[in-house]
Amino acid sequence: MTESVKVTVTLDADTQDFIRDKVEHGSFASTSDYIETVIQQNKDRERARQRLDAELQKGLDDVRAGRVLPIEEAFAEVRQRLGITKSSR
Repeated sequence: MTESVKVTVTLDADTQDFIRDKVEHGSFASTSDYIETVIQQNKDRERARQRLDAELQKGLDDVRAGRVLPIEEAFAEVRQRLGITKSSR
């Protein structure tokens, strides 16, 4: 488990009330729990965006290198992998 570090954060009144409401209605155990959850979700989204960017870059690299298929061949390959016949659309 990682070490916890105390951090002081200044929030406007509306934000503080919003978080307090979330805690009071049982969505989160504490203000810290809420803030940690929001930060973790942000980190997860950032990692997902980085993975997507990397996959998009691979696709662009494939196009630049000529590693492409005509669209009908690509769809035929996907249908074959999934066991879908053209008539079952």
